[in-house]
Amino acid sequence: MKSSAPPAPRDTRLIELWSLREDTTVETVADDPGTGLVSTRWDEIRLPMADPVVSRALERMTYGPVSLDNVLPGFSDTRSLPGDPRRAALRSTLEAVRHAVIRTLALADGTEQMSVVPIVREARFTPRSAAPDGVHRLSRFATLRVGSRDMVLESPLSSHRVLLHTPQAMWLVSCYVRPASVRETARLLDVPLDVVRTAVGYLEAAGMLVPAVRRAGADPAGAEGRAAARAAAPGAGRDGATGPAAGAAGGPWDPESHPHPLAFAEDRDPALEHWSPRELMLHNRSRPGLHDEPLGLAGGTAEAPKDAREHPDSDAVPLVLPVPDLDLVLARDPRLTTVLESRRSVRADGGLPLSLAQLGELLYRTARARPAAGRPYPSAGSVYPLELYVTVAGSGELPRGAYHYDPAAHTLFPLRTDPALVDALLEEAGANAGLSEEPPVLISMTARFRRMNVAFPGIAYSVLLKEVGALQQTLYLVSTAMGIGPCALAFGDTATSARAFGLDWRAESGVGEFVLAAVPTGAVPAESGGAATRRP
Repeated sequence: MKSSAPPAPRDTRLIELWSLREDTTVETVADDPGTGLVSTRWDEIRLPMADPVVSRALERMTYGPVSLDNVLPGFSDTRSLPGDPRRAALRSTLEAVRHAVIRTLALADGTEQMSVVPIVREARFTPRSAAPDGVHRLSRFATLRVGSRDMVLESPLSSHRVLLHTPQAMWLVSCYVRPASVRETARLLDVPLDVVRTAVGYLEAAGMLVPAVRRAGADPAGAEGRAAARAAAPGAGRDGATGPAAGAAGGPWDPESHPHPLAFAEDRDPALEHWSPRELMLHNRSRPGLHDEPLGLAGGTAEAPKDAREHPDSDAVPLVLPVPDLDLVLARDPRLTTVLESRRSVRADGGLPLSLAQLGELLYRTARARPAAGRPYPSAGSVYPLELYVTVAGSGELPRGAYHYDPAAHTLFPLRTDPALVDALLEEAGANAGLSEEPPVLISMTARFRRMNVAFPGIAYSVLLKEVGALQQTLYLVSTAMGIGPCALAFGDTATSARAFGLDWRAESGVGEFVLAAVPTGAVPAESGGAATRRP
């Protein structure tokens, strides 16, 4: 299919522009006019600014992208004499504030194409024009999203983010969803080779494109070599061969005739091979140090919304749960160390249903709202975004169905859940626990996301999962002390639970699951039983 992309502008030459991050300021030290103070997101740097070229360059860079050739003619000319003191002074200054310098590629008419923005204190950006026959591919960790004004290309492995300002820049990036040579990309986009070499050099230096390398020891004549070559690149390799290998008309590179199969370093990095792109990005962005996004309490004083779930369309009567006598519990419970050492995940077929007194005591001791003291498990900022839904198999005192737990009133509210969805919840929970039948009780933990997002922007989901872990451990310990068989599940079906509990999954959905079974008096929930009882 012939490309329908509009023709490139007539003058496609690229120029380099320089600017400072918006959160960077430059001022003169009051008691030393020859010294400047550059304040960045991460530090303050004192610099000699007696040279008017340096002071003028930094001042202009605070206003936005500027060609430093307009400040110091010939600055970008690589043929400039290395002994030029003004050029050396400016280069030294730019190196000192490199972690605050934004580099932009623009057309000769000033139309900005892409900008590379440093996002960490250790950022280093040293672009070099890519080799004409070099092969690149987008990093498998790179993601593209909509920003406030531009498309944003970013990767958890990069110290920079790239802003794509024009459709042309996005077309260039799209050429590398599969491996391609610089020469092939220039032909596809119908732009001069040097333009693509410069742009690809920027994207590679920013960590968004990864270069191909020859696979050492590969047999280019064998099936493995041919397969690797096909996967590596549709464009020419680093060592050249265009012409016959690329097709007389400059067509796609033929891997069968190329002597050096190619690979990409990140695909063979043992530190990366087990990471999925979304998990690495979540980990990277949910902790400070490797990016510049805001994290933590919103202004330090944000208050989470009080959006307790209500049931206005139901005339069902809440079931008041029994309240245990805590003095008797304290006298009866084993010591904490005994409980900790006895804690196990118990997966046993034939588990018994919990009595209403057992379920009431367990929920009271693990999840009730205590006046002015939060709940028994910790929550960041005492936000408590978790809601509990209890699904029971129905062979005990509670009818089969799904219930919502109210931690303030210590009640269970019966939901009008379709019986088929109750079946689905329990069947899935049994399968995930490794059981051959339904568990007697399933506790589903959902999150009211807005509560946490308002209080902890940028780290809300990470904090939320820590709270799920805290609640699960609390359930484990209390269940163990009570002689109940507990087991946390690795996952649950978001869509099924949302339908079963009547939720909009975007506002509230499942984040944790926990199954329970009563243990017969005198029984020891351990591996000493039958094959159906297993523990991690």
